[in-house]
Amino acid sequence: MPEPTTLHAIVNEPILPLKERMKIDRQTMPEQDAVGRSGNFLEVNLGFTEKMALLEAQRCIQCKEPKCVQGCPVMVNIPRFLDFIVKGDLPGAARSLFGDNALPAITGRVCPQETQCEVQCVRGQKAKPVAIGYLERFVADWARAHSGVVKIEPHGATGKKVAIVGGGPAGLTAAGELVKLGHDVTVYEALHKPGGVLV
Repeated sequence: MPEPTTLHAIVNEPILPLKERMKIDRQTMPEQDAVGRSGNFLEVNLGFTEKMALLEAQRCIQCKEPKCVQGCPVMVNIPRFLDFIVKGDLPGAARSLFGDNALPAITGRVCPQETQCEVQCVRGQKAKPVAIGYLERFVADWARAHSGVVKIEPHGATGKKVAIVGGGPAGLTAAGELVKLGHDVTVYEALHKPGGVLV
């Protein structure tokens, strides 16, 4: 497991004092160029680099009463996972994020953060809000590339069986939460593979 300072070593960037953090502009996500994306079905957005993620996470001022959490439908502890990024602890960020949200790679891409958590961001009152969705996607993609970092530790088996009808995002999220509680879960899906509308 990487040392907490690994991310800072990779990007050669220090943790900035609060006054300097306030001067950081919101990072723009890199995209495929128009000609390239016209000939493929890959994602247009390419995701943050480590340096961009570190800079963007430092824009969070760690509010005492984080309104961004209240704006999140699944109540992700946003300041906590962003603080892990700032400290360079990506495994900690991943564990924090996955502890609150079963599908952060999906929600980091498709949730309307601009009308939920980001609209509540205090930084958005005088500048652009912290790019919470981009950072959620970054951490989830990092965790996928470093398998084994996040492990679901279910509570003791309850002996209860639950059937979930539909393997879309809602069904998979429900199944993940029920497994954490110790229930034996079976997901039923009519199509050839799970994923629902995402497939």
